[in-house]
Amino acid sequence: MQKGDREATSLLKTVTALALALDVKDHYTRCHSEAVSRLATQIARQLGLSDTQVEEVRLGSILHDIGKLGVPNSVLNKPSLLTPDEYDLMKSHTLLGDKILEPLKSEVVEGIRGIVRSHHEMVDGTGYPDGLKGENIPLGARIVAVAESFDNMVSGLPYRRGRSVEEAVAELRRCSGTQFDPKIVEAFVRLLETSGDPLRWSRTDILPSTEPR
Repeated sequence: MQKGDREATSLLKTVTALALALDVKDHYTRCHSEAVSRLATQIARQLGLSDTQVEEVRLGSILHDIGKLGVPNSVLNKPSLLTPDEYDLMKSHTLLGDKILEPLKSEVVEGIRGIVRSHHEMVDGTGYPDGLKGENIPLGARIVAVAESFDNMVSGLPYRRGRSVEEAVAELRRCSGTQFDPKIVEAFVRLLETSGDPLRWSRTDILPSTEPR
């Protein structure tokens, strides 16, 4: 490993610690980053990616919401739907996250930055922040999009009760080809069919309440 890569890896560990601290800041997404990372890593393996690619997805998914450190708690923890202005502020976390990682000039980090910046892009081109379409969206970001959406659906939000695994899968399939990459959705479904309870191997025994608020 080159000296620059070693330094970037060391700094990346620090930034990763900050990302995990975000789960403490954001009451309603407790354990979210780790859960998404477990799900995304399993999907990457199901797709047959190399060990290097799997590790990139693992780290990128842990860091995917790092930009929310720059979003006020009043928006992160709002117990109701966001206003248009608040939603725009929430959306800015993709660019803020990319900016946080930008100083880590290393090949090790470039793929991770693509995940952080682009995990809210949609395959039909209607996502943000860049309106990327199809395979122009980094593969890792497309994987994280599926993992994060599933975790959000089954865990629930302050203003919405969590869905069952079956309901979440049905929603992923409904949005396959528009929001999500169809091959990643199907890889995830195959994974569910062969790996048992996804809540157990994503969040272990630590799940936020899904009771109505």
